[in-house]
Amino acid sequence: MNRFESELGRARKEYEKALDIKEIKKSDENKKFVNFFFERSENSLLTADILYQISHNPNEKSKLGIDESYDCYAWVIVTSYYSMFYMASALIAKKGIKCGNIDVHKNVKNGFLRLYIENSYLERKLAIDYNQCKEIAQDLIQERSKRSKYQYDIGKSALARDAEISLKRAKNFFEKTRKVL
Repeated sequence: MNRFESELGRARKEYEKALDIKEIKKSDENKKFVNFFFERSENSLLTADILYQISHNPNEKSKLGIDESYDCYAWVIVTSYYSMFYMASALIAKKGIKCGNIDVHKNVKNGFLRLYIENSYLERKLAIDYNQCKEIAQDLIQERSKRSKYQYDIGKSALARDAEISLKRAKNFFEKTRKVL
């Protein structure tokens, strides 16, 4: 069993446990959150793009009166991840699922893997192959990890390349998964 298959198995077990202990709740009432999470995803993606442009473009910094040395690549990474997190939350809400406040990021990741990847739902809805779905899921997993690294590890400075990759992954995740909403 490869690493990703192990991740799917772990996600299934953790998702079912979270349902049992009511960290994740299933109710048609939760479908009302789809638009809320979608809008948050879209706004986070726009914010990440704006922050990247400001960090990457000296003319933008000058227009805003910002010192040339300023960059906010760490926040590009954070908001790119949040775009993905909110989109995954919207997809989960579409199925009547809402994750509570305890381990919400883990539960959203597990819910997305369980409800959209493991059962091939995303694959069927987007008419793409399993490897493409696996890549989408791995992007979410990697960006979640990278977000924690840059947001919480003191002394880690985000590099422009890492921010560019995060933004690219978030845009891809958003564009592909929005088709399922």
